[in-house]
Amino acid sequence: MAAAAVEKEEEQWTEEEWAEWEQAKRKAEMPMGSSPSTESIVSYVSCKVYLMDKLKCVEPGRLFFSEIPKGIDPRIQEMLQPIFSHINRDDHSERAAFLHITRALLKRCGWQGTDNCNGWLRMYISHFPCISCVAVSCQFVRFFPAVRLQMDFDNMWKTRFEPSDKFGSDRFHAQGGLAGRRQRIDEGFS
Repeated sequence: MAAAAVEKEEEQWTEEEWAEWEQAKRKAEMPMGSSPSTESIVSYVSCKVYLMDKLKCVEPGRLFFSEIPKGIDPRIQEMLQPIFSHINRDDHSERAAFLHITRALLKRCGWQGTDNCNGWLRMYISHFPCISCVAVSCQFVRFFPAVRLQMDFDNMWKTRFEPSDKFGSDRFHAQGGLAGRRQRIDEGFS
């Protein structure tokens, strides 16, 4: 019965009302605030890498932030080149992590041993990678083809506004999630 009432109500909407509804929906689903800054994005890395079946590098877990690690050989920076697109992207946390790990592997395996390295590297990024960081990831795989790269990432457009505790989360979802928050903002929290 309720479904029939909804269908009848939908049939009565004009094209203009549907267009207005679609526009309101797009606005409610839009991200709030400004873009996540380079400084607010973090990468977490762990790895275990072997050379000729001998364990050479173990990183149980480490956070990387937006700065180029100190003392990186310029040749390593040339191996993992960022893409310049509107802004300089050489200091992203993903690249910082790859530079650090590459330096560690080259110290232990030598410049000629990169093809003989195997193992795994896991990276979690707090926001999806930009095109430059995807390029750096591909360059890492090029130089260490037998090191399995496993990456996962979040979307700060969505997660940075969600509450951190169960009570806040239940209230957030009961109030309509991000769309509900956008509506409350537009209505002045009335």
